[in-house]
Amino acid sequence: MDQASQRRDELTYLWSQGAEGLDRFYRDHAGQVLGWAISLSGPRIDPEDVAQEVFAIALKRLHAYRGEGSVDGWLFGITRKVIASNRRRAAWKRLIYSDEPPDTASTAHMADVEVERMRTRRKVQRALGRLKSGHREVLVLVDLQGQSAVEAAELLHVPVGTIYSRLHHARKAFAATLARENIVKKPQRSNRLTVVPPRSRE
Repeated sequence: MDQASQRRDELTYLWSQGAEGLDRFYRDHAGQVLGWAISLSGPRIDPEDVAQEVFAIALKRLHAYRGEGSVDGWLFGITRKVIASNRRRAAWKRLIYSDEPPDTASTAHMADVEVERMRTRRKVQRALGRLKSGHREVLVLVDLQGQSAVEAAELLHVPVGTIYSRLHHARKAFAATLARENIVKKPQRSNRLTVVPPRSRE
């Protein structure tokens, strides 16, 4: 039996088990999908909503899976499409509701350092969001989630050489954006990037 047939038969078996099988499928892959959603969605998109939408689509299509690629690769493809759709909706919302009130109520009780850390996380998410989608995906998979170039190539269905090329450009663009946001600094005699820690307002 080839790998495609084996993967298809495994999911067909889960599908035949009804709710118990679908629950197992969810538990096996939920952490991975949520990790992709957190890293790729951006600050204006709820990653848990993305993950739920991904599984809603996947479970509807589970019986149609043919096993041509890995299950992770199949789920990643769905995740990419869901995130792209959510980004388009978020862009329209920004155009329509451009004057958003400051979210002071939720941060008033927080220590200044925690507020600064939250702002830094948002800046990092915005920096990721400014990357080209192909560059952002590679950076997230390899640098943030620790996957190898070969694993990323399998998920994205591109040659390994393309992964290395995209990763080079992604790291360069990401570092430049972080430096402009004063999240990292580059020492004069080194190419290393140093994280600028949040400042405490004592």
